[in-house]
Amino acid sequence: MIRRILTGMRTTGRLHLGHYVGALQNWLELQNEYESYFLLADIQALSTHFDRVEGLEDSVRQVVIDWLSVGLNPQASSFVLQSKVPEYYELTSYFTFLVSMGALEGNPTLKDEIKAYGLSQVNLGFMMYPVSQASDVLLLSPISPQPGDELLVPVGEDQLAHIELTRDIARLFNRQYSPIFIEPKTKVGRIPRLADLSASGKKMGKSTNNAIFLSDTPTEVQEKVRQGMTDPAKIRRGDSGNPDVCPIFSYHKLFQPTEMVEEVYAGCRAGSLGCVECKAKLATALNTMLDPIRDNRSKIEQHPNLVTEAIMVGTEKARDVGKVTMEAVRHAMHLDYPSILGNKLFDLSP
Repeated sequence: MIRRILTGMRTTGRLHLGHYVGALQNWLELQNEYESYFLLADIQALSTHFDRVEGLEDSVRQVVIDWLSVGLNPQASSFVLQSKVPEYYELTSYFTFLVSMGALEGNPTLKDEIKAYGLSQVNLGFMMYPVSQASDVLLLSPISPQPGDELLVPVGEDQLAHIELTRDIARLFNRQYSPIFIEPKTKVGRIPRLADLSASGKKMGKSTNNAIFLSDTPTEVQEKVRQGMTDPAKIRRGDSGNPDVCPIFSYHKLFQPTEMVEEVYAGCRAGSLGCVECKAKLATALNTMLDPIRDNRSKIEQHPNLVTEAIMVGTEKARDVGKVTMEAVRHAMHLDYPSILGNKLFDLSP
């Protein structure tokens, strides 16, 4: 029985609280239960950063450091650098023949991202990345799956449409050629979508400059929380507030124990808790949570070989699995040409 995970992140810089509660906590719970592969999606990062490539190397480094800092273990799981797995490109090229432009143009996640990034023109790489993501997942599918085999994709809520396309591609390939791929299942994190502290309703993110990073200093965290919005009707201490409309209180509910949440709620309602004190309590809770992560980061930064080794070992393991998958794919598509090539194989190593 084979039980695998494939999930990942675009490597566009340091990670923030949204990544932590929406993905990383989920990964930490699963990494010892599955054969886990965590993808450093540097090629997908080009969909929005193709004109800022000078920062890609440091972005990969920062993401790996964050992964290690929160407790992802490269001995229990594999960190995979997407651009160093050429099997992904080959599989993506085959999948393009199974996906219509209409399916991509109608993808709700793509539509949302085009709007979020304010793109007036969309390049082919951006439109194609759901297909690329499907190859990321299915390259690691247990081949010709048996009862009990599983391919799990822990994702954020906004990625569900992409995984549905992946399932569609798996079904189309299996029906057209041979039943090779397993249809992946999804698991959404404890907090599918973390809003920022501005009351704008926007998701926390680097592109919108509203993120609290896992590597922020205690002072930076305090300042970002201090700038957060509260109930606009609560002008001064002594005024009764409505925690249910307060972004700061929404974070208390996510990052504080139940007894503290109840205390903050009652104090806000009674007017005995001012907004400045309320924000200070939240900043203290966030810094308490982030302190061990920051300590780990400090130690890891002193040993850059840890990043290098994690990437090299994990990527090579993914390639070993991917080579088996591609042999089966080529055979199913009659692209191995046994009567011409026999058992001779071309060396496709980069």
